[in-house]
Amino acid sequence: MSVSDERKALAPRTSLYDHALRLHRQAPGDPLPDGGRPLPDQSAQPGGSGSVTERRAGLQDALTCLDGGDTDRTAQELHTRVLGLDLSAREVSRSLEAVPLPDGEWCRSLGRHLVRHAVDRRAVWVGLALLARHGRPQDAELIRTVGLLACCTEPAADALVAVDCATGDLSWLAERSHPRRRRKLVEALCTRGDPASRRWLLAEPLDRRTTPASQARSIAESTRLSEVLDQHPLDTATLAQAARLLAIMTDPNDYRSGIGQYTDAMPAYAALVRRIGELPPSFDHYALLLSLLLDLHSGRSALLDWEPGERERIAAGIRSVLSHPEWTAQVTAAEPSADIAERRRAAWIRRTTGATYSFAPAERRAFNRLAVQVTVPDPAGPGQVETRLLVDGTPVIAQAFDSGQAQTPEYLLGRGLLRASEQPTDVQLAEAWCTEGCCGALYVTISREGDTVVWRNWRRPNASRSAAGLPLPGELRFDAAEYDEEIGRAESDHTWEWPARTVARLLGERLRAEPGLLGRWRCAPGWIGTHYAEPEQVELSFTYPSPPAEDTGNAWVQFVWTLPDGGTPPAERAEAALRRLAEVNPTTYATLAGGSREAAQALGFTWPERSRA
Repeated sequence: MSVSDERKALAPRTSLYDHALRLHRQAPGDPLPDGGRPLPDQSAQPGGSGSVTERRAGLQDALTCLDGGDTDRTAQELHTRVLGLDLSAREVSRSLEAVPLPDGEWCRSLGRHLVRHAVDRRAVWVGLALLARHGRPQDAELIRTVGLLACCTEPAADALVAVDCATGDLSWLAERSHPRRRRKLVEALCTRGDPASRRWLLAEPLDRRTTPASQARSIAESTRLSEVLDQHPLDTATLAQAARLLAIMTDPNDYRSGIGQYTDAMPAYAALVRRIGELPPSFDHYALLLSLLLDLHSGRSALLDWEPGERERIAAGIRSVLSHPEWTAQVTAAEPSADIAERRRAAWIRRTTGATYSFAPAERRAFNRLAVQVTVPDPAGPGQVETRLLVDGTPVIAQAFDSGQAQTPEYLLGRGLLRASEQPTDVQLAEAWCTEGCCGALYVTISREGDTVVWRNWRRPNASRSAAGLPLPGELRFDAAEYDEEIGRAESDHTWEWPARTVARLLGERLRAEPGLLGRWRCAPGWIGTHYAEPEQVELSFTYPSPPAEDTGNAWVQFVWTLPDGGTPPAERAEAALRRLAEVNPTTYATLAGGSREAAQALGFTWPERSRA
């Protein structure tokens, strides 16, 4: 060993607490850059090995050193024992619950020692779990400081709640945490119900992509949002936050929309529209109000128990504001912006505002009337493009299924699945985000009977408890000529598409028409679409080999190819991608993304290593 290597080996390592404190002092009011990464223990993290059972058994064995002995000796031994274990903070907390522990004072002392001095995150997690069980309110500053690290935010939130810290401790850490990691902190603030927590919840900026719908509902309930909107005076920031909370509750980013569970949804809508003239025109405000208008028309907001004419009145109030020249100017002003996200939203606003949405009540007639609406959500939100089906003005999919969105237009319209023939066809109208096998799907049988198209036999296989409690539609009967005209119109209408989505559609059409393009490489196409976080990014997935071979144990793997964006028109971009698929084996340039490590090895591929940050 060289002298420099020896000095490096003998040098004391920085504790995670000291690392967090140093970074915090450099920018006291901000989250740590990249969650504090790289951490002092980064090089000691395992790459992921062993089964869950093996990892938990190793942790259980490591925790046997918590025997009430000398604190320093126990801390050192714990560090040694957990060093090679591939664990998560949740696994540490759950395993500690099953370990008999000494008296509370010793556990409290060891917990404080580990949180303050541990040089490995797993030991810090043990310390936080010990403080969650035996800590005191005075431990809050220690806990929240190490909680600045992304790997410690969630266990720190659990510990802060358990020690009954002050509201200020929760909001302090929430303000300095990544939105995806502060959910427990916000939940805890919602339960406080004190003036300080309500002020913070109404003032803190919310990210539509990372704030769950259920959390937005909790905030609205905790702050008594509909009452707040009737207060005079009312600052415009709070008014904007109210619109944002309602918009997030219509977003399906929590496995279901939250607007239907919000008991004060209708009073909040009404109160917002009464004050909507006070909302200053802005690009973001325009997008929020447009999202609410879409949901009032064809989303779950349309299913609230409205008084006759009330939904139409609220929608008219929103449309009146959006049509004002000062508001439309916001969209025009965004055009020359260099910010791609803003230009993307501006294009969405133009497409969506230009569409015609009728709120007129359905007339009484002999047949049901179908309207197909392809709905593209605000790019700043988490939703996917969906094919909403309105029967006599009612969104029937949202009415019958709440564990997922309606299927995409590429699936229902691009494949002609809504067309009616004399042969009855079972059509999946919606599927749970987690897959049909987990939380179900919504199906209907479509058939043509003379001059009538009939939808019957509605069902929800494997439906979750919440979806199973929703009423299923009865038999629906449509005039065949009207039905065919509407389906034909919807199938040929691509005005909702943006360039990357057009590329994905063209690729899908060609690969279905010419299976040999991928088949020559023993590959089978999977999903093809745009990435939810990067709408201009086209991704094509495929499996290899197809079919699996017996000599490799029927192993298979999945690849994803992210298409390069050369700035060319969609048709040219699609043709270039198809030429490459035809000429070069895609397994040589796509990214291995699914299957298993064993399957990849059997097929001669290298399984990608993924960190457990």
